[in-house]
Amino acid sequence: MNPERITGPPFKERAGYIIFILTTLALIFQVQLGIATWVICLSGALAMVLFGVLSEQEAIGAINWPMAFLFVGALAMGGALAQTGAGEVVGGILADMANRLSNPYLIGFVFFIVPFVLTQIMMNRTVMIIFIPIAILACKSMGANPVGIIILVQSACLSSFMTPMATPAIPMCMAAGGYDLKSLIRQSLIPAALLCVVSVFWIMTVFPMF
Repeated sequence: MNPERITGPPFKERAGYIIFILTTLALIFQVQLGIATWVICLSGALAMVLFGVLSEQEAIGAINWPMAFLFVGALAMGGALAQTGAGEVVGGILADMANRLSNPYLIGFVFFIVPFVLTQIMMNRTVMIIFIPIAILACKSMGANPVGIIILVQSACLSSFMTPMATPAIPMCMAAGGYDLKSLIRQSLIPAALLCVVSVFWIMTVFPMF
């Protein structure tokens, strides 16, 4: 068998297609396979090098180092803020404030805007984990239906796109598009205001507290 036929471009092209398809399928069925997402992606990248689709130099050169360092730094900053207990302190103040308000829409606004702001400096999943129990306890003390407030907290945390500390996708977008923090915040102000108004009005109307 001719060695050039095995290691030539046709083989590399087929190997690249197969590795890409298998990696994609593994990501789709990641829960069923019980394998972490990063393990699947790393395995696919290693397979590309092992089968000669990419050389070691090409694989290293393809790494976006600024994006990687921005991502790691954002995670470290968010984790540090979460460990200080800032979420619990703000959550306690939020619950006391909600108990003093009588208008359900004002209560919904508070439970949206505070997690939304806090999730810009902490990981959104961390804020959600902290604030959902607080929302439930606050509604219980008021004798209110907590469904709408819980959905508002989730909506606020999932609308985190103003800073790289909010969610891992933002540092990737910043690195790929060349955005700085100033331009990111400027482009996010109008969508954030619209999301806040629409979410509070719609959710508190469909799922009233009382």
